[in-house]
Amino acid sequence: MILAIAVSRPVEQRSSTLPVTQMIIAITQITSLHESSRRLIALQSLAMKTAQRILLTATRLFNEQGERNVTANDIALELDISPGNLYYHFKGKDGILSALFADYYRELASLLAAPLIDDSFLDQSNPLERGWLFLTVLLEVMYQHRFLYLNQSDLMQRYPEIDRGMRRLMALKKRSAAQLATDLLASADAIPPTARPEHIAESMAMTLMYWLSFEQFAGESLSAQQSIHRAVLQVLSHCAPYLGEKQGDFFAECELINTRLLEKSSS
Repeated sequence: MILAIAVSRPVEQRSSTLPVTQMIIAITQITSLHESSRRLIALQSLAMKTAQRILLTATRLFNEQGERNVTANDIALELDISPGNLYYHFKGKDGILSALFADYYRELASLLAAPLIDDSFLDQSNPLERGWLFLTVLLEVMYQHRFLYLNQSDLMQRYPEIDRGMRRLMALKKRSAAQLATDLLASADAIPPTARPEHIAESMAMTLMYWLSFEQFAGESLSAQQSIHRAVLQVLSHCAPYLGEKQGDFFAECELINTRLLEKSSS
């Protein structure tokens, strides 16, 4: 009897301690998995941050120095990262340009659709203010990516996706310009028979497409807000000759709208 007890105790101890050991191993494995997941998430977050920093820095350098004058190594040097780190995220400068244009195209295309589908936008009372606000938002995005317009023809020749995208954006700009022109002309007391909204829209779209390039050649040193204000004024001024008696008030009202916008942005 004593022998039986003596023999059974180690067995009981072994059977009771084995699950504890397995639990410890399992907990250790789970903890290790959680640590690995956390490290993976941290690395992914860091990679996303690095990729975003690359795009932001590339945009700034392209805008300041011109896309042709900036290399992938210049971008890496500016960020204080190795060229290999940059190439891990993007396939050199071509990959960066492709990503930048894809983001730009999505943003601008959605804005250009706004006057065509947004009822709240169309229901604003003053057609001139409505057009001014729309063009201001549009040109702010274009100004942030102005390197695309300062070297437009060259980029379109070298990158087929940019060529296709720019052509689609031009078509959208013409559609939006036609709606803005129709809206403005409808506010006139009488639309002159010489007014052709489709021709006015083409002139507006052309100014919108090439104004930033024109300003660069003009060599004037303007702030972003001044540049955008002048561009909006030039685009909308294509409608001024057809506004009849309201033509005289057109530019004064434009200045008032711009002043209000500046006051809001500075407050």
